[in-house]
Amino acid sequence: MEERKVSSLHDLEQCAEALKTECSLRSSDGDRYVSPVLFRGQSRAEWKLETTLERFGKKDLSLEEYARYLARVKPGIEAYTDRLFEFNLGNQRVPGSTFPLSQISLLAGQYEFMVYLRHHGFPTPLLDWSRSLYVALFFACSGQDHQDDSALYMYVENLGFGKGGMVGSPEIATLGQYVTAHKRHFIQQSEYTACIGKFDGEWCFSQHESAMGGVAGRQDRLEKFVIPAELRRSILRQLDAMNINPFSLFGTEESLMQMLAFREISD
Repeated sequence: MEERKVSSLHDLEQCAEALKTECSLRSSDGDRYVSPVLFRGQSRAEWKLETTLERFGKKDLSLEEYARYLARVKPGIEAYTDRLFEFNLGNQRVPGSTFPLSQISLLAGQYEFMVYLRHHGFPTPLLDWSRSLYVALFFACSGQDHQDDSALYMYVENLGFGKGGMVGSPEIATLGQYVTAHKRHFIQQSEYTACIGKFDGEWCFSQHESAMGGVAGRQDRLEKFVIPAELRRSILRQLDAMNINPFSLFGTEESLMQMLAFREISD
């Protein structure tokens, strides 16, 4: 994984534009499919790329066991919210392959249910990204004030060569942005990835970094940009001038108060 430290928002904008231009040139060369560039911000640069499920302590959890967790929590969620979700353990798997190399698919309705759970705080194997550099940058620079550097990641799954590798080795799939979800999903231009691998003969959700940069850089390209702690506040002010702030991204009374406090009280 390529890593570098930036000195300004302009630096990040130039790097993002260079990567997008490279991808555009690749996709215009014949009939190659090149994935869109995705962005992810993390408050602390030393943190790994971990899903909320991994941070909850469940690493290399089997797909079947996680589906059983979903089935157990679904009735309580439906009872409280008066919503019905398509997901069921007895569902067929979605047509095609969610993970093309492994030819593994999620159950019908599972992705939508996981996106709902992810937005409301239940641990999932989804890693969330945005198609917007600026939205991801907000998440990198916002939150509790601290003196550690932050990080901004840029990721491209498919670089125009197709996906390759050994069946059973860790494989990442971008699951798509068009899914029935909370309105924040669309406001934040969210996309999600998941990673699976085969361990002891069983398909499990795996750690993303184990699959990054494989096949001699022909897929899963990941670049990491370290944002010095002293830049965060100035970047947040630049983002606020673009109307990218807690209130525009979350739309709650609490986020309104956060936006007003930043504008009026913050140094």
